[in-house]
Amino acid sequence: MSDWPLAIGVLGTLTMLFFFCAGDRLIGRASGRTPWGILGFVVSQMVEKGIWFFPGSTPAWYGPSTYVSAVVAGFAGFARLQLTSAEQRANPDNNPLAANERAAAGEDRLRSYAATDDLGVLDSAVDDFRTAARQSVGHANHLVHVTGLIRTARMRYERLGRLQDLDESIEAGERASRVRGSGQARGRMLCQLSTALRLRYDHLGAADDLARAVATGREAVRLVPSRSPHFPGTCGQFGAALHSEFLRTDDMDVLEQAVAQVSAAVDWADRRGYRRAADRATLCYLLVQRGKRTGSLVDIDRAVRTGREALETIAPGAALYGTCLSNLGLALRTRHGLRAGAERGPATDDLDEAVSLSERALSTAPTDAPERAVYQVVAALALRDRGQYDTARAPDGTGGGAGPAAGDDRTGRLDLALDAARAAATHPRADVPTRMRAGLLWSDIAASGARYRDAMTAFETVIALLPRLAGRELRRADQEDRLGRYSGIAADAAACALFEGAPERAVAMLELGRGVLLSRELDLRSDIGELRARKPSLAQEFEDLRAALAEGRAEPSAGDAAHSRSRRRAEGERWDVLLGEIRALDGLADFAGPPSPRRLLAGAAEGAVVYLNVSRFRSDAVIIAPDGIRSVPLRVTPDEAEHRRRTLDAALAAGPGGEAERAAAVHEVLGWLWDALAEPVLNALKDLHAAHRGPGLPRVWWVPTGSLALLPVHAAGHRGGTRSLLDRVISSYTPTMRSLATARTARTAGAVPARRRVPLAVTMSSTPGAGPLSGAEAEARMVRELFPGTVRLTGADATRERVLDALPHHAWAHFACHTATDPDVPSRSGLLLHDHQRRLLTVEDVSRLELGSPELAYLSSCDTARTAPRHADEAIHLASAFQLAGYRQVIATLWRVEDEVSSVFAENVYTELAEAVRTGAPVDAAAAVRHATLAVRELCPNLPQFWASYLHVGC
Repeated sequence: MSDWPLAIGVLGTLTMLFFFCAGDRLIGRASGRTPWGILGFVVSQMVEKGIWFFPGSTPAWYGPSTYVSAVVAGFAGFARLQLTSAEQRANPDNNPLAANERAAAGEDRLRSYAATDDLGVLDSAVDDFRTAARQSVGHANHLVHVTGLIRTARMRYERLGRLQDLDESIEAGERASRVRGSGQARGRMLCQLSTALRLRYDHLGAADDLARAVATGREAVRLVPSRSPHFPGTCGQFGAALHSEFLRTDDMDVLEQAVAQVSAAVDWADRRGYRRAADRATLCYLLVQRGKRTGSLVDIDRAVRTGREALETIAPGAALYGTCLSNLGLALRTRHGLRAGAERGPATDDLDEAVSLSERALSTAPTDAPERAVYQVVAALALRDRGQYDTARAPDGTGGGAGPAAGDDRTGRLDLALDAARAAATHPRADVPTRMRAGLLWSDIAASGARYRDAMTAFETVIALLPRLAGRELRRADQEDRLGRYSGIAADAAACALFEGAPERAVAMLELGRGVLLSRELDLRSDIGELRARKPSLAQEFEDLRAALAEGRAEPSAGDAAHSRSRRRAEGERWDVLLGEIRALDGLADFAGPPSPRRLLAGAAEGAVVYLNVSRFRSDAVIIAPDGIRSVPLRVTPDEAEHRRRTLDAALAAGPGGEAERAAAVHEVLGWLWDALAEPVLNALKDLHAAHRGPGLPRVWWVPTGSLALLPVHAAGHRGGTRSLLDRVISSYTPTMRSLATARTARTAGAVPARRRVPLAVTMSSTPGAGPLSGAEAEARMVRELFPGTVRLTGADATRERVLDALPHHAWAHFACHTATDPDVPSRSGLLLHDHQRRLLTVEDVSRLELGSPELAYLSSCDTARTAPRHADEAIHLASAFQLAGYRQVIATLWRVEDEVSSVFAENVYTELAEAVRTGAPVDAAAAVRHATLAVRELCPNLPQFWASYLHVGC
């Protein structure tokens, strides 16, 4: 064999040795490199002389090359040493030896805390690791100490629920993630950072936290070698982050990845002859989630086995013992449920054991520990199922509808289930999502047992949590996502109130449980005249704080994101306290809140306000009229309403042609709306409408809930005759009574100056990246002919900035342009102006405008009063955005309308409005919309898709 390959191999080995020593991998202190460097030099000399393992000659260049490699490695080590020294010199607390001692003390205290639950010991452990991290900046063990700080601060958050602990944990990890280095220590730190980020996402809901949790978790798995004892824990935590991503995206592939990661952790430990309870507990939970989604008993059986193995592995009293008990109980309860669906009368062994395990889990958790609420939810589920199972199979026939007798075991179990769910929902330290789930479970158990008063209390608890669920620190998209996951709560709450004969409380729940983000914006615009007269100091603080909150809605820069979030959270907390202080003043109990019953009845003098409430418990029209608030039963179910919505959507989404089939589907929906909703309401309003003495037809404001908010209630009716709302009343919509009251207040503030009544017409006949709108130009000409001073922005002049600059100067605005809809984040829907490809004029942009008291916005565009079904109760669309901006009347559409129809409709509306302006009559856009609808209906009575889309919002 030639000496050349041998020499090259030995040279490479020496070079790596030198660089390895210079890289501070083996020795923590710089002086420790010297012996290794000397050893490397001696070995190189022995090889060169041929007296080591490979005797023989070496090439002549071998010796000099060896020296060169040593010099390069030395310079690399020197540079590394200088950089490290600079970090150490900049740190006044630099003391790596003391840092190691503090970290060791912290580990001792963590072991003591695990055994005693002494919070003082946990506080000391956090202080130890915080000090160790501060004293070790620039040293080899810094990442290890930061890892300890992340873990202990997170543990304190999990025990006490203080968000500042979780913030500290994440901030420490993010600072450390910017430190140079790679390898296992970095991977372990990133694993802990991923866990903290995932936990903050689960509890608060910021999608950025989840994205970073998944990314850092994936990087941690890459960095921690599979031979490391930390590998299974890293895989397990990454699997937990993937599970959170699955819950957000509903992507089964992500759940499969989560199961694979945690399964890998379990297999790793099994191959080495020991079991980790944490991994098995996590895998048990993930398998339950997958089994519930797929209906697979195989997964659930495996979950039960895995849960039992976790319990066998862990000692009673260990930190995760309660979690292991609770997860196994959940798996057993799920298995019973699946078997109940596949078998007649399955055995109750699983359910009984689930109840027992849940009770044991509760016994492990201190009463003030946040995880106790999670155990209480699992216990409530198991107890409810056991009670319902017995009731359904009772020989006395109570399964047919009557409840079990007092003192019956079934009643006792349901009482215990209610107690557990109630305790979890009101737990002061539990996270908001857990409290929400517990509150909904509480309401469901109570309502299913006809305990509607208890159910009302449960729903009030849940509705009070909705603003916290969509915290002010979150981006608007995250707020909408969180609220969209809990749609329909207000409808069920109102139904329970109606069972109790309390229509006023039903209205209150419909107001507080819907339009949460809308109400939040209205809070910021509350009139403080009376407050300033009564308490100037509170009025000034209110003004200062609302200015800060309004400014805080803007997206922060990347570097300021963490500070911005904590600041917005603190401002939101102070805002809630401030509103409580203001409402405690005499006469200001309704400040920045929904209208009082007295104000509701006073507002009904202009016309009845009708909530169309559809719930799984019952459905009603809740009518607010001058003589009081009452309900009218409706024979409608949520499934029926959703079926009609899908039918309408399918018909309107059909391709070109097929107008007859489309018309038939729309007519069928309109007829159903009349039979199921409109006719019962009009019958109830018969006496009120008979006494109507005003000009024109009676007015009705509709407040539909759920899927009904996406249907053309105003056009309900049958073909021919007068069995049609269009022939009986003038219809308007309002998202909430509060928004209607706000519009009425703006109307009474004074007449709109003539100079502001000059319309602004924004028309886009040709839009970059979108099809032509042939009718847009015709609409603009028509508006200008009827209102000669009309200001037009069209084509390249119609940019986002110019439109926003022009809107404050015009009380009327007309838009004829395309729209873009975002079903996932409806506030990102918007109008397509000339520069829309650079930046859209969005729902969020418009809703943040404060334009004073403009009068009318006409949105001659598609889908401007429509949002995704999951956001229907929030009414997040362009029509509500323009109303929030100040326009007290908005004309909008529920679906796409042909250009020719749009032009005819707009001409009819503006002709009537121009006559009102000419004669000095009130500008009644609702009546104009009705007349225009009738005119188009007369032209094409058999094509309701052309005339049923237009609606009026406001007053």
